[in-house]
Amino acid sequence: MLITTYRKGLFKAVDALCILVALGVASFVTLPEDLSVLHDYTGASLFTVLSYLFFFYVLDAYNIGAEDFRDTVGRVFVAFVLGAVASATAFYTFQHWRFDRETLILLFTLCLVFCLGWRALYYRHIGRFVHKPRLLLVGSDSTGKVRQTLAESMTDAEIIGYVGACDPTEQSPCLGGPADVVALARQHNATMIVLLPNAPLDGGLAADLLHAKLRGQMIVDVRSFTEHMVYRLPVSQISAEWLLTGDGFSLNTRGSLRRLKRALDLAAALVLTLLASPLMLAAALAVRLESPGPVIYSQRRVGLFGREFTVYKFRSMRADAEKNGAVWAAKADPRITRVGRILRKTRIDELPQLWNVLQGQMSLIGPRPERPEFVRELEQVIPFYSMRHAVKPGVTGWAQVCYPYGSSVEDARRKLEFDLYYVKNMSLLLDIRIILKTIGVILFPKGAR
Repeated sequence: MLITTYRKGLFKAVDALCILVALGVASFVTLPEDLSVLHDYTGASLFTVLSYLFFFYVLDAYNIGAEDFRDTVGRVFVAFVLGAVASATAFYTFQHWRFDRETLILLFTLCLVFCLGWRALYYRHIGRFVHKPRLLLVGSDSTGKVRQTLAESMTDAEIIGYVGACDPTEQSPCLGGPADVVALARQHNATMIVLLPNAPLDGGLAADLLHAKLRGQMIVDVRSFTEHMVYRLPVSQISAEWLLTGDGFSLNTRGSLRRLKRALDLAAALVLTLLASPLMLAAALAVRLESPGPVIYSQRRVGLFGREFTVYKFRSMRADAEKNGAVWAAKADPRITRVGRILRKTRIDELPQLWNVLQGQMSLIGPRPERPEFVRELEQVIPFYSMRHAVKPGVTGWAQVCYPYGSSVEDARRKLEFDLYYVKNMSLLLDIRIILKTIGVILFPKGAR
């Protein structure tokens, strides 16, 4: 888990270095000899570095090696455009920050070339030399759920096998019994020992693992690993006992935090309603002109503690979209209008929910409110599904920015894992992170339906 954290930190440092080099080259080429970009334009240089790094973070441009290179290029290019606009605006607002046009154009071009260039090198050459984590599992994973979770969180990791009672249905090779785990980890050069919920941790094995951990071996519980590495709780691995004895769930035990969140919701909803009024008016007009039917439609949704309420959204489907009953939205759903597709991609269709926030039925940040028909179905097949109703639903949320819109029970299960992480770790800092990621989703739409 530390490996990926350090790697992303290194990637950010490389970006910062590239921007500083671009500043130096632009200064050398275009500025007089008696001027220095870092000394005479300190504020402008600092703002340039910080603005680019900010937009790289917002657009999640550090999943390098874990996504297709074209996606990385798209994210970096959008971040570059936004950073260029922000920097140019700041330069021409503050006289002492002002670069001449030639320096400004060269600087932006070099930043784009350098930041894209090192990523291209990483994908083509450097990535193959990066040390790949080798994982040794303690316990069995006959269903393959743990392997799937680890593959999603550590795309370059290799599961070398497991120790425990040998199971013929297990997909990984059985390397030996629990008593040999430390020796096997050393023999196979395992970088991490992963404890599964069914790991046979008797007194002797626990003592051996503790001794190995004190000597530098990385040993993690798969549930805690997934929580802190992938920022979700694996439904297939957690239990009521684990949730009960773990930390978190502070919102429902700290009234002051709940009241502060409500006050911020009210203030943010009022400000957003005022700022977005022209946009909502244009959206309403576009919906009205494209197809017959109401501009805003309402639906019953499930909210806090399972109570139902009416949610409001701009209509993005034909008026007769559910004449045969409620169904999941599908990819390229023919019921969605052309205007509706744009509204969904940009999340503009969600703006009328600000009224629900003002009424106290929703929060700005929280799990997506689901329809009662789907909730009744999902509670029967997905463990802990009702726990997402322990907090108010949100206009945006952790699951919404981390996973595309779901259209199946399996999608609902996966999104629940992100919702459970949010409920367990809710804080104002996490809310701020979700807001920043929401901006990134709007600027670089992915997965909306």
